[in-house]
Amino acid sequence: MVRTETSALNGVGKQILKLGEQQGADETEAYVVSNRVLTVRLANNAVFESKGVHDIGAGVRVLARRALGFSSTADFSPKSLKKAVQAALNVSKVRKLPFKYLFPSPPKPPRIPGLYDAKLTNLPGEKAVELAYDMVEESIGQSRKIADNSGVLNIVEFYAIVMNSNGLAVKEEGTFFEASLTATAKEGDKSSEGAESTAGRSLKELKPKEIGKKAADMAVDGLKAERLKEGTYPIILDPEPTAAVTQYVEFLTCPPFAKKEYPLFLDKIGKSVGSRQLTVIDDPLMAGGVRSSPIDQEGIPSQKFTIIDKGVLKTFAYDSYYGAMEKKKTTASAYRRYFVPGLSWFPGRNYDLEPIARTRNPHMIPGDWKRSEIIEDTKDGLLARRFHYTRMTNPTRGDFTSVLRMGLYRIEKGEVTYALQKSRISDNYLNMLKNIDAVSDKLVVAGAWGAYVHAPTMRTKAYVTPV
Repeated sequence: MVRTETSALNGVGKQILKLGEQQGADETEAYVVSNRVLTVRLANNAVFESKGVHDIGAGVRVLARRALGFSSTADFSPKSLKKAVQAALNVSKVRKLPFKYLFPSPPKPPRIPGLYDAKLTNLPGEKAVELAYDMVEESIGQSRKIADNSGVLNIVEFYAIVMNSNGLAVKEEGTFFEASLTATAKEGDKSSEGAESTAGRSLKELKPKEIGKKAADMAVDGLKAERLKEGTYPIILDPEPTAAVTQYVEFLTCPPFAKKEYPLFLDKIGKSVGSRQLTVIDDPLMAGGVRSSPIDQEGIPSQKFTIIDKGVLKTFAYDSYYGAMEKKKTTASAYRRYFVPGLSWFPGRNYDLEPIARTRNPHMIPGDWKRSEIIEDTKDGLLARRFHYTRMTNPTRGDFTSVLRMGLYRIEKGEVTYALQKSRISDNYLNMLKNIDAVSDKLVVAGAWGAYVHAPTMRTKAYVTPV
């Protein structure tokens, strides 16, 4: 990012703090963001759209007479900034806090390598289009049966500053990409889909041909898919479905979400929620981590902490606000992000949201198994490479479902033998966690719909029915 733009964003932050003081706020916080996003969309085996967006804006929080208010603006004119601060103060009049809360004091953030890649930032638009189309070309080249491809490549550069009237002034900058492709294979009157998606922080991590190959292979496999016999099976979850399972730990350990929507873990601190094979940590300090950052999104230095230790739930995630509410220390988990499972969001940093307490780079600790060894050890089971429409249908009991629309395979005598037709997992989330008996030794960036984590392959048990 050019120095003049960086200076301008800092200037906006200072203006917001000054306006807060002038308008009578006891404390003011400014979260000022610049997102540059290049998007290449693919459809019908071709580039459908290529566009760049520069999104800038600021989130404003104020504390006034033990009340908290928030507003945001994408207009940096003096009039608009003044209006945004006044709007936050107006909101505070109806949001009295029943506990003592102050914005954080100045921190000293750690340095984390691998979060910004100039090569990704400076990638010419035409080169990005070529890389996106490489996914399609590789998919088509795998088989004459590949009839169609669609997908997206997003390349993001973001810069964010956090300032408050307690003297805090910290910044975060990073790069990010996400790439996905869905391939459709046809043979006679049969059709089948395959998909692959990944994300990363640097250009060297982007391997479009690998994405195209995996999507095409899955689609072609599905043309010969057989119907599943319903029952409870040992099921191996590859990184993408494991990522979906991990992300539900995020929802269940987010205090506001757990209290309002997903209470399954509310009374389980110190209790077993999974097998001894299951350890989940939040590590935003991971070098090159897909969601790593030196600070959380209210400016507190990032820290690594354990959420589940050998199956035992240890803690929820806390930012300064929910920590103060529940008299807990912050885990540096302030996160400004939409919180609807399965909903995509604008890439980059969100300034139009208040922070909530949520894990930021969670993942399962790798185990001792190689992926091939887990398959060889499974004599009569299933392999799932993708989840779709994953939901916890009863968040109090933990009833869990996901559609295995593509990428489901039969395992017999330690070998992957054939693809299976569309099926559905219908089980219980706690049972699935407690039945984990093997975790692979490697983490892979996996996910979908803009939500990615580092995930291993794992094996559990689940009841699966054909659809």
